[in-house]
Amino acid sequence: MVAPVKRLAPLAALAPLQFYFFVARGGRDCATDAPLLFFLTLALYAILHAREDRRFCALAGAASGLAILSKGLAGTIPLIIAPLAVFVLPGFEAIGIAGLAVIFGCAVAVAAPWYLYEASYNPLFWSSFVHHETLARVVRHLEDETHPGWYTLCAFWKEIHFLWPLILPTSAIAVAMRRRTAQAVLASGVSRWKSMNPATSLWIVWLMVALGAACAVQTKLPWYVMPALVPTALLAGTLAARALEYRGPMRAAVTGLGALALALILVRVPVKWHAIAWTHDHERLRSTPSYTMGLQARRTAALRDGGHLYFAGVELPTLVYYSEMHVDFIKAPGGLEPITDPAAGEPPRLDLNDLALVDPQGDLVPIANFNREWDLNGPKATW
Repeated sequence: MVAPVKRLAPLAALAPLQFYFFVARGGRDCATDAPLLFFLTLALYAILHAREDRRFCALAGAASGLAILSKGLAGTIPLIIAPLAVFVLPGFEAIGIAGLAVIFGCAVAVAAPWYLYEASYNPLFWSSFVHHETLARVVRHLEDETHPGWYTLCAFWKEIHFLWPLILPTSAIAVAMRRRTAQAVLASGVSRWKSMNPATSLWIVWLMVALGAACAVQTKLPWYVMPALVPTALLAGTLAARALEYRGPMRAAVTGLGALALALILVRVPVKWHAIAWTHDHERLRSTPSYTMGLQARRTAALRDGGHLYFAGVELPTLVYYSEMHVDFIKAPGGLEPITDPAAGEPPRLDLNDLALVDPQGDLVPIANFNREWDLNGPKATW
């Protein structure tokens, strides 16, 4: 039985508003994760409807191309899901090889022009975007602290753990089915998979692909789980709706626990929103030192007619954003191991966490030290 939209929609729509990264990085921060999630969702919506109308394949491909332009490799998730849906999920075979060709062709047509232009005219495209920002993130750790393989699953659990009450009606349904024989349960499982709502099966594959990709990437940044949050919300809404409309054995217990689960989730919404707001404000204070240093770098470069920035420390993407300049990050003090532009020549010798500008005349102009800025403008100083 298909879950009524009126029952599924409210929880599915409210759940993402309790995901920290969905609200903060996907909404409040200036990041490309928001368009990534939008185009991912649009592409999967089009793939779902392409079963009945192949004209949606063009929309799915165009949305996939825009997702790739938004966030690089993360935008290829719909292109991974589409063939899996066609060859594995019941009901999607109608898309066929021709439909897949349209999806991939439109994605290439949308994304390729930018990549071709950058590859032709941007000298740092291959070394910075392709090598360092794309391939290197897949095969090795680039974050300051090296995280174990299960770190991604922990980050995902921290985002979704407030949905734990849905375990209650799920357990009740499992208990109601316990009297069936193993053969009957297996036959029922196969039958349910074949008769499952195509949207639900697509969301399951979406969740598995998005979460699997986040786990496989060696750079373990916590917001890499964001593409898995939308299908999680949709599946949570589906599960709640199934519990409320359950008509099998122990119906009263299942529906009662379903209502209790929703009540427990909703009663924590204000607390969760307060925690999200507090955490986001705290993270903004953590970026204040980079903001201050970035503005100082822009003023210094304007007075010196340009120049090249060097920072002796770990990568600070916010420093690049706020300075609006290319920054060579040096892994160790003393001008060792520049990691963004090895062909730039010998970098200047700096103390740890120093930011400096080398102007067009070759003069070294000290700008700031991150440790001092942290003491003056960081969270501890403000709070």
